[in-house]
Amino acid sequence: MINQAAYFIISVFGAAPQGETPFAFRDVAGEAGLLPHAAGIRGHAAGWGDVDGDGWADLYVATFHDEGSKANQLFRNENGKFRLDPQENLRISTRATAALFADLDNDGDLDLYVTSMPTVKAGTVIVPCALFRNDGAGKFTDLSKDNGACPAGFMGRSAAAVDFDGDGLLDLLVGEDPFYSKTKTSRLFRNKGGLQFEDAGLQRGVSGLGVAAADANNDGRPDLFIAARDGGNVLFLNDGAGKFRESPGSRQAFAWTFTTGDDSTCGAAFGDVNRDGLLDIVIGQHFKRPWTAPVPVRLYLNRGIKEGVPAYEDVTEKAGLKPIPMKAPHVEIQDFDNDGWPDVYASVVTFEGGRARPLIFRNLGVKDGLPQFRQDAIGANDFPTAEDKALTNTGKFFEKALKEKKILYTAPGPSCDFDNDGRLDIFLCSWWLESPSLLLRNETPGGTWIDVRVQGPEGVNRMGIGSRVNVYRAGTTDLLGCQDISAGYGYASGQQAIAHFGLGKEESCDLEVLLPHGKGKIVQKGVKANARVTVKP
Repeated sequence: MINQAAYFIISVFGAAPQGETPFAFRDVAGEAGLLPHAAGIRGHAAGWGDVDGDGWADLYVATFHDEGSKANQLFRNENGKFRLDPQENLRISTRATAALFADLDNDGDLDLYVTSMPTVKAGTVIVPCALFRNDGAGKFTDLSKDNGACPAGFMGRSAAAVDFDGDGLLDLLVGEDPFYSKTKTSRLFRNKGGLQFEDAGLQRGVSGLGVAAADANNDGRPDLFIAARDGGNVLFLNDGAGKFRESPGSRQAFAWTFTTGDDSTCGAAFGDVNRDGLLDIVIGQHFKRPWTAPVPVRLYLNRGIKEGVPAYEDVTEKAGLKPIPMKAPHVEIQDFDNDGWPDVYASVVTFEGGRARPLIFRNLGVKDGLPQFRQDAIGANDFPTAEDKALTNTGKFFEKALKEKKILYTAPGPSCDFDNDGRLDIFLCSWWLESPSLLLRNETPGGTWIDVRVQGPEGVNRMGIGSRVNVYRAGTTDLLGCQDISAGYGYASGQQAIAHFGLGKEESCDLEVLLPHGKGKIVQKGVKANARVTVKP
C-alpha cells in the first residue's frame, strides 16, 4: 500500500475573481507564433504535450497531406510563444486522425503516436500510423517500421493511452475508420516493452471514430468507450484479467438513429458533470447537413452501478443541451470558467464582432437531480438563416460560411492551458486551406482552480494515466470534482495527462488519488488553490 503522505511540487498562480459573464476567448494564433505555419492546411489531428520537460505544453499538428495541405508540424512552446520545430522526420505525409503524446517506455519523456489512413493519391504516399521515440529534450526517432502499433493497411482514427492490464506500461486504444476500411475493427495495442506493441484482440467488427478510456464502474480498472456509426456506440468493461466484455445493454443505451451519408456519432469523452463521483459520457456528432436539421451532442448520465455494470441515461434534452446547426465532432467535459462545475464543449466556433466564440454549454449546477446547462455562442436570431437552410449542398454551405466568417467547426479541438495561467485554452485545427487555425486564449473571469498530475510509482505507468482524482472541500467529505487522469479523448485530439478542476470560491481543498488497478491511495489535505500540483508517493 502506498504511504498516505504524498510529495507535492506546487507552482502558484493568480486567479481572476469568479464572474457570471459569458465565456471570453481571444484568438492569439498569430501573436503566439502558430501563424502562418498553421494556415493553409487541411488539419485533422492535434495533440498537446510537454516534449522537452520545460513546463510548457508543445503542440503537434497533423494533416491530410494529399489534399493540397502542408505536412505535419511540431511547434515548441517557449513561455507561451511558439516556434516551428525543424525536425524533418516529424513532417510525415498522413491522412491524420489522431496525435497523441504519451510516455510509452516509462523513461520520463513523451513519445509521439500519430494515426493515419494509408493510401496513395495524386502521387502522394500516405503513411500508416506512426510511432516516434523521444530520445530526450524532444528529439524524436521514427520507430514505425515493423511496429505492431503501426500495421500496414490499418485505417486508424482517434487514439487514447491506457494501461488496460496493469503492467505499468501504457497501451494504445485506436479506433478504425467505419467508412473505408475493410476490417472495421478498432484495436487495442498491448505494450510489450521497448516501444514494441502487439494486437491484444479486442472484439472484432467494432469500428471507431472516437475513443476514450476511463473507469466507468469505479472498480479501479480502466474501461473503454468506442463511438462510431457501424457497430454502434459500445462500452467495454475491464474484467481485471486483461480482457473486456461489452457492458450489458450499452449498445441500446447509447444508440442513435441515423439517416444516410456520413451521418454519424463521432468523438467521446468521460467526465463527472454532476459531481456525484460517477463518470458520465458526452458524444459528438458528425452529421452531413445539420444546418437543415440541427443535431445536439448527447450527454449520458451515469445513474449508478449494480453488480459492476454502470447504468447510463440519455439526459441531453432534460439537461438543456440544444441542437447544434453545425457538425460538432470533438467534445470534452471541462471547467472553462473555474466555477467548480464542468462544462460541455464542442469544436464549433462562431464569430461576433470579429471575436471567436467557442461553443460551450455552461454548467449551472444540479436541479431536481439533473445537471443544467446554458448554451454560450450561436445566436438563435442570426444562424441558420433561411438562405443557410436552403444550401443542402455541403460544399456550397461551407463556401458561404468561410466567406461570411459566421460559423465553423474543426475535427480536433483539444483543450490545454498553453500559457500556464490556470484557465483552459483551445486549439482549433483548421480543415480549410482558406481559413487559418485558431488558438483561443481563455480570458474568462472565473474562480480558483487546481491542476493535478500524477507521477506513477513502480508498477504504475509514469504518467499516472488511469488514476482517479477526487477533490473535496477542505476538511469535509463534500465532493468538488472527480476525474480520471487521461490522454486522448474527444475526436482526433491529444491532451495533457492533467486533471483540471475549477474550485469556485474555495481557497484550498483536499485531494485523494486512487492509483489504477488497486495499487494504492494518496491523500493530501489543505492543498492551496491556484496551483499546479504533481503528486507522487
